[in-house]
Amino acid sequence: MTTSVGSRRKRWLAVGALLVACGGGDLRAQDRQAKFPLAPPGTRFLFEVIESHDASYLGDTPGHMGRDGGLKFRPNVALGDGVFRTNGDKTTRIGVITRVLWDRVSGGLTVEFDPEPLTRIAVGEEVWVDLNPAPAVK
Repeated sequence: MTTSVGSRRKRWLAVGALLVACGGGDLRAQDRQAKFPLAPPGTRFLFEVIESHDASYLGDTPGHMGRDGGLKFRPNVALGDGVFRTNGDKTTRIGVITRVLWDRVSGGLTVEFDPEPLTRIAVGEEVWVDLNPAPAVK
């Protein structure tokens, strides 16, 4: 039995439409979320600062970038969240996230952040972000 490419295509489109109508389109998303559960609140993601740059573009400000891998949780970080440094018992907010990239395949997180005014941040320094910060209280 021979079938034309057009009729096979119509059948696959029909199967796809049926899967979506039955909720099958959500199965992959649910499976991915089950594989990477949301991080418990207060989970620290430590990473090393690997790049520091001055204003690259007109009106830009200095910034820093770092990355690390091994995430076992789905991050819940956003632009404007804090970046922190801990020395002994003292934790200090040293910056604000301006770009974040999650690589699900390798479990890596790349964080770019702007420093707080008059804060020295060195390449090679270990800093951290909260993977699931508590919502801001208004």
